Amino acid sequence: MNFDDAIAAHIKWKVRLNQFIDGTSTEQLNSATICKDNLCDLGKWIYGEGAKYNSAPHYKDLVAKHANFHRCAADVVKKVEGSDKPGAKSLLAGPFAVASKETVTAIMELKKEAK
Repeated sequence: MNFDDAIAAHIKWKVRLNQFIDGTSTEQLNSATICKDNLCDLGKWIYGEGAKYNSAPHYKDLVAKHANFHRCAADVVKKVEGSDKPGAKSLLAGPFAVASKETVTAIMELKKEAK
């Protein structure tokens, strides 16, 4: 697992969600899928190969932060699905931004421990 790639992929979510809100996205996002934290590359790693780090102090933190990140991303998409673009923008700037930062920080902390 390349931690830097995982960080970059999760940072790109903000752009992906912004495009989805604005209607300029080429991908079809679905809140029922996005809320699942085990489908992205990082999630697959966390619940697969990465489980070997489950005794590391920051592993459980990453699991929790990553799950919250996906819940927040799904909440943004739910707002768009409900035709509430202002609500989606508000979530993107608020809870999603916090969850994104916390997830990236957790990845960086586990990366240090994994070395």
